[in-house]
Parts: sequence; C-alpha cells; structure tokens
Amino acid sequence: MFKLLYDPVSEIKKTKKQSYARILMYLLAASLFETIGILFFALKYLQDIVTTNQLINGTIALLFGLITAHLIVAFFYSFAMHVLDGKGGYYEGLATLVLGMVTPGIATFFAGAAAYLPYGIIASSIIMTYGYILGAATLFRAGKEMFELDYAGVLIGFLITAIPLGLAGAGLSFIL
Repeated sequence: MFKLLYDPVSEIKKTKKQSYARILMYLLAASLFETIGILFFALKYLQDIVTTNQLINGTIALLFGLITAHLIVAFFYSFAMHVLDGKGGYYEGLATLVLGMVTPGIATFFAGAAAYLPYGIIASSIIMTYGYILGAATLFRAGKEMFELDYAGVLIGFLITAIPLGLAGAGLSFIL
C-alpha cells in the first residue's frame, strides 16, 4: 500500500489482477489513516468548540461514512465508465477510487500529526498538497489502466459521476 506513495504505476498494474480482499483492505486502511488524521486536526483546532463525545461520534461516523461513500460512488463511477468503454465493472471502479484515495488518506494522517510541531501548519500544507496531487494523478492513471481508456475518457467518466453526485448532495443538504 505504501508503494503508492513513490511508485503508483507498479501498484496499479498489480491491482489489475482482480482481488477484492486487497482493495477492501486498502479501503479500510486508507479510511483509518484519513479518519485519524482528521481527528488530529480536530483535536488541535476544534478542542475548545466541540466536546470529546462529539469528537468520538464524529470520528466513528467519518470512518464508516468514508467506507460507505466509496462503495456507493464506485457503483456509479463503474456504471459511467462501463457505458463509455463497455469493458470494466464494479471491481475496476472500486479499485480506481480506492487507489486514488490511499495517498490523500496517508497524507492527511501525517499532516495531522505534523500540525503539532512548531510551525507545523506549513509542513501540513506541503504534505497535504503532495498527497492530494499524487492521489488525483493516481486516480486518473488507475482509471486509464483499469478501463483501458485514454485520459480524456477517464476525465469524462469522472465528471459524469462527480457532477450529478455533487448536485444530488447539494440538493439534499439544501432540503435538510
């Protein structure tokens, strides 16, 4: 999993061989890293605003929310990509999203820990920037490899998925 931090292409090629166990372990590990990283930030910057009980409940909700959201979004992404290429299925969509999530999750963990250092917010910003850039690049490369499309097709599939889900989320938040 940590190989995604310095050699994502070889890790993507290994993942082409279907293994739900590996992808689900990556999803769980990345979700844990990201949740703990966000908990670090919350403890550092929100401790005076929220109670310990709220932090614990929020952390648990975030962990299960991340896992559930990836499983659901992977369905829609797989559906869109299958229509575009006619080849891939749910595994390819889930693998693409999870591989794109690992680096930002790990970066959030280390950035949250770095926030406790003197001037740590600068180090945190650099770590988060690295993690999210590498995560986005990994997402598109994994989509290209898994679905055997060019980058334009992967971008279109990503936008076909992201825009309606974003609008649906915005509509739900507006209604609630």
